[in-house]
Amino acid sequence: KGAGRWEPYGGGFGGKGGKEGKDGKGGKGKGKGKGSIALLKKGLKYAGVLPGGQWNNDENALFVSGLPEDTTSTDLYDIFAPFGAIPSGGAWAMCHDDGSCKGIGFINYLDPGPCQTAMNTLNGTTMPDGTQLRVMPKGPSKKSKGKGEGK
Repeated sequence: KGAGRWEPYGGGFGGKGGKEGKDGKGGKGKGKGKGSIALLKKGLKYAGVLPGGQWNNDENALFVSGLPEDTTSTDLYDIFAPFGAIPSGGAWAMCHDDGSCKGIGFINYLDPGPCQTAMNTLNGTTMPDGTQLRVMPKGPSKKSKGKGEGK
């Protein structure tokens, strides 16, 4: 029983750490899991069972600028996901320490088609304050120079 299933609290695939009730349907109560959704998400990512897992496909990634300061990663996901599949953690608003958006974000699509469509559709969108949203290919990451390195 349980072979082939990933059990985040019980040691990976097919482990015996799940707390099943006498009826074999799992846990106490109907639909009332005692675990943390954050822990479940972390475990699924760690196990590599979610499509898109690591951010490693710059060719399907977009850089977005001109975002309002109240933008969240969830807002970016809500705007960009209708164009195509975005992996877990694939919409990311860059924020200051106080939680306000720096005005930029990144979107990582699983496929190139939706990436291109989102860019063509949303680039140049006029924001309520009159500024324009800029959506462009992310491009390769820039390596920042650490302390002690030359300029």
